[in-house]
Amino acid sequence: MHISRRRWSIALAVPLLFLVACSGLPSATPITSTSTTSTPTTSTATATPSAPAPPSVAPSSPVLTVPSRPPSPAPSRPPSPASSLPPLPSPSAVRPPVPSRPSPSPSASRPAPPRPAAAVDPLTGGAPDANPVVVAKIDNTYTRVEQFGLSSADVVFVEQVEGGLTRLIAVFHSDLDVEVGPVRSVRTTDVQMLPVFGPAPILVFSGGNDGVLASLHTTSIIDSSGFGGYFRSAAATGTYNLHANLATVAGQARGSSPARSIGFDFIGADPRVGRGPTVTRIAAVMQSGRTDFSFRDGHFVRTRSGNVVIDYQGRPQVADNVVIQHVTDQPDGYVDSTGSPSYLSITVGTGKITLLRDGHAIEGTWRRSAAGLPFSYTDDAGRALPFKPGKTWVILAPQSAAITLY
Repeated sequence: MHISRRRWSIALAVPLLFLVACSGLPSATPITSTSTTSTPTTSTATATPSAPAPPSVAPSSPVLTVPSRPPSPAPSRPPSPASSLPPLPSPSAVRPPVPSRPSPSPSASRPAPPRPAAAVDPLTGGAPDANPVVVAKIDNTYTRVEQFGLSSADVVFVEQVEGGLTRLIAVFHSDLDVEVGPVRSVRTTDVQMLPVFGPAPILVFSGGNDGVLASLHTTSIIDSSGFGGYFRSAAATGTYNLHANLATVAGQARGSSPARSIGFDFIGADPRVGRGPTVTRIAAVMQSGRTDFSFRDGHFVRTRSGNVVIDYQGRPQVADNVVIQHVTDQPDGYVDSTGSPSYLSITVGTGKITLLRDGHAIEGTWRRSAAGLPFSYTDDAGRALPFKPGKTWVILAPQSAAITLY
């Protein structure tokens, strides 16, 4: 009986120990958790550190299940390789690849950049000159003594004045070391036309009527009539002996305009020239004034009664271009001492034009929208007329003029 009771006791003790082991709590402090049911993602858990459970005792199931908090993202640190998220792309995958520049082969060479167009003088088409523009009013009726310095002018305009006579607007730029004469008075045509050379060309003249002078002084044209450099020449008498040294006059001017294009497009050779009709003589008659040219030795040479016109310095008056610019004139309200009306040749607007060079004629149109702007000279197809580099004479031919080309 003693043995059986002991066995019985042992048999009862084993299940009891097992129950005690299964039902007994570990010695760790319980974990408490607070959560908000409406925002489960903001649940917070507070844990008190506990001693580790004995390794020999392992509970069969947890006493309290705590929802796990998702790990806070760490933007500055990529996920570990063990993470279930896909790995971040490498920088080369984020940025588009930069196309590589092919390295030139040793034999390849870059084309040379185009050379800039050579600068040319806007009034002659030759080498540029830094001189200012000096415009001199020159008599064109007195023939007893030759004109002074006209062969050195770069551009000459022929204008009609009172009585159907003509006067010259001689433009000097490339050469100012010139004595010019006879110097005559200003006209309303000059006031409208001279701003084509810039806002402040230098004007050499011998006065004018009060109305014309008042109009002149409303512009920025430089009135040089009070400058030094004018003198009376012993070559003639009366109103035909006033001369001027252009270099002396220009040296006293302040704020004068540099030379600029007045609309001449200089082209050395152009097939349109040869296609134009041949012209060997030009006759332009404005009532009482006549201007003639003859084509000789590659130039149009001015003639009078068949003879070459030379200036006092012994040089012929030569033009590489002769322009017949058809304009409209009208009385400007002034009269001369004999009662003859003075005329304004209108150079703002449009009209027909004939360019003569190299013994040929090309027809076209001139345009000018304002006094301060240059002319536009185009052919019948709308292309710029090809002026030959050199000297140019322009005949402002009014509606009453008779123009004959031979």
